[in-house]
Amino acid sequence: MEIIKSSSVLSSINFQNPFAFVPTMGNLHEGHLSLIKFAKENYSEVIASIFVNPLQFGKNEDFASYPKTLDKDIELLEDLECNYLFLPEPNFAENLEVINPNFSDVLCGLSRPTHFHGVLTIIDKFLRLIKPNACLFGLKDYQQQLIIRDYVHRKKIRTEIISLPIVRENSGLAMSSRNNYLSKDDREYCGKIYSCIKNTAESLKTSSVKIVTEQATGFLENAGFEIDYLEILDADNLLEISKRTNKILIAVAVNYKKVRLIDNILVSL
Repeated sequence: MEIIKSSSVLSSINFQNPFAFVPTMGNLHEGHLSLIKFAKENYSEVIASIFVNPLQFGKNEDFASYPKTLDKDIELLEDLECNYLFLPEPNFAENLEVINPNFSDVLCGLSRPTHFHGVLTIIDKFLRLIKPNACLFGLKDYQQQLIIRDYVHRKKIRTEIISLPIVRENSGLAMSSRNNYLSKDDREYCGKIYSCIKNTAESLKTSSVKIVTEQATGFLENAGFEIDYLEILDADNLLEISKRTNKILIAVAVNYKKVRLIDNILVSL
């Protein structure tokens, strides 16, 4: 695996088409690795990046303490025969015009109002620099991939956005780098989040959105989770469900012992 630490060097490489790009912030887990595996199986070459993007962190968030495990990450990528790893320069996020995204005024965007602006600004820079045939994301960050997909479509960027299923721990907890802040027992306990939204999806078959939302919220609060949101929305536009809705998103964000955890489930109608 070739490690690249310069944007100018990266832009000079002639990648073998078709090639895929997997952007990460490091501290890799099975969710990230599933993206690399898919890319290896379906594309000629794969480039991953590791960059803890300062633009997507708000005040009093965990930018400074975000887990960094570069040596282990390199080993994992080499084991999967990733072709390239891009480690951007420290100033990679400086002097950029921040992009205003669509779909950012709900869900995570309410409590993290600058988050998706920062995400999209860096992804835009990555895509214009690397020009991959495909860029891969996990569906755990559903709102993020919807925002990026919309932006790429509007700006006619010639990169296919591919979203792959959530990878879960044995308890059902969606894999996330922030899970490392939790103890083994806590991670097992937090499987209740997934159980809750699965039950919510089942309850929607016989009850209204209002009733099942109240039931799910009550369950999580009684279980000791501090709820940021639990919403049931149209998966295509993050609006309220209507007669035109084809797919429902049940999305949740909670804090447990000061650790922010998000999850979602999709329900086809």
